Amino acid sequence: MNFHIYRPADSLHPYVKHYYYWHDDTTGVITLPQSLLSLGDQYMVFLQEGEVTCQPCHHTAFTLPKTTVIGHFTCSSQLKVKGPVKVIIVQLNAYGSHRMLGIDMHAISNYYRDLSKLPGHNWQQLANQLASADAGQVSALLDEALQSAMQQQAYARHEVENVADYLEQQNGHVNMSQLAARFQLSKPTLERMFMEVVGLPPRLYAQMLRFKKSMRLMQQMSMPQWQPAMDNAQYYNDAVLRQDYVYFNGQTPSFFSPAGAAIAQMPAQTGIAVA
Repeated sequence: MNFHIYRPADSLHPYVKHYYYWHDDTTGVITLPQSLLSLGDQYMVFLQEGEVTCQPCHHTAFTLPKTTVIGHFTCSSQLKVKGPVKVIIVQLNAYGSHRMLGIDMHAISNYYRDLSKLPGHNWQQLANQLASADAGQVSALLDEALQSAMQQQAYARHEVENVADYLEQQNGHVNMSQLAARFQLSKPTLERMFMEVVGLPPRLYAQMLRFKKSMRLMQQMSMPQWQPAMDNAQYYNDAVLRQDYVYFNGQTPSFFSPAGAAIAQMPAQTGIAVA
């Protein structure tokens, strides 16, 4: 297996987080952990070899085309790869896809859009270049293509980016009425603009951020330390945390005792996407 992680050019910050290159000659179906896709991020996928199938909970499964952008997964999901596989993945932040592509992101939550069918930037040309490139050339090719895509966009949605950034800075602990007032927007206008750029209602995005922050705390602390931290956050209790875990991960976490009992210490190997 050949796997690399690359850092994008500084000019692409904060829209582009990482590049991933994965080449694996293993034959057959590989079920990937859903933590591979970080909650609240979006992804561009350039599949050179193999097949990738996504199954968001309560949604129809779909097979990705060779060049695609994946919207937010708002619930638990299952990823399967049929190898051998060679794929290049661009990890974007919450609003990176809209900045690069200029499309309404609400339309592809829990779904995808075929990049080769989008007008404007020639993503198929980039896919062809990546197909003939070795691992060491990937980063430069992606930097050039994404910088060009940004320059082609007539973009006027920085206000929504500021809203999303503020929610992230506050780890989602924001009242929606106060959020709208802070940015001098009505709540319907805020939600409409946020749905277009991010692809999620601001309340759901805030819920994701609160959950991710809580998972980070739990992974860093033992039970006696993080229990007061959760209480002081004025958000989570046992029931709400369990409910969100089931919603975003599709299963009851092993670190919970049966309902009505105290929360047990979280096992060190418990995995969840919090990047």
